[in-house]
Amino acid sequence: LNSHVIEVGAGTYYERVVVSKQLTIQGTDKVNCIVDGTGLGIGKGIQINSGITNVSIKRLTVQYFKGSGGNADAGVYAIGGNDNLYLESVKIQNDSGGSGFYANGPVNTVTLDSVTSSGHPNVAGVTRGIVIWNGLKENITIKNCEVFQNNCCGIELQDGQASGVTIENNNVHDNGDNGIGLMGLQGPGENLIKGNT
Repeated sequence: LNSHVIEVGAGTYYERVVVSKQLTIQGTDKVNCIVDGTGLGIGKGIQINSGITNVSIKRLTVQYFKGSGGNADAGVYAIGGNDNLYLESVKIQNDSGGSGFYANGPVNTVTLDSVTSSGHPNVAGVTRGIVIWNGLKENITIKNCEVFQNNCCGIELQDGQASGVTIENNNVHDNGDNGIGLMGLQGPGENLIKGNT
């Protein structure tokens, strides 16, 4: 689906990333390919602009971004309408005052596979590990993720309806509020919550 691919070599990149077109960003491995917000002030780590679809992010670490609040900023932040969004083998950690992964609905087809989201403290409001907020959320898959040490919730779907949700084989622990909070689940898509710790 993605016509443009950015291959990220090993290194630490002190910069914010703004995605404004259909794109795949992939590192060689998440241990050695790091996007780091140290010294950059307040803002998002990787921002996917409103209405941009078919974005994939793979094999990266996103860390140390400072946010103005858990709903305003995140390590990876999808502003809205970002259908066909895919994250695989991404580590999002230690973003103070922002959430780990945040997506605004309405949105259709979001997949997080083998994502780690941890260490998002309450510096400027509640922060979550993985959250998809607002409007209808369809075909959401969150699997094989580890979500821990976030100020508020681990994994949360909130404020709106959701259909076709799969939350499977995740390890969610030591968060400040609920581990997994799912609001507004409905049909016609099957909703499956299975095999989580």
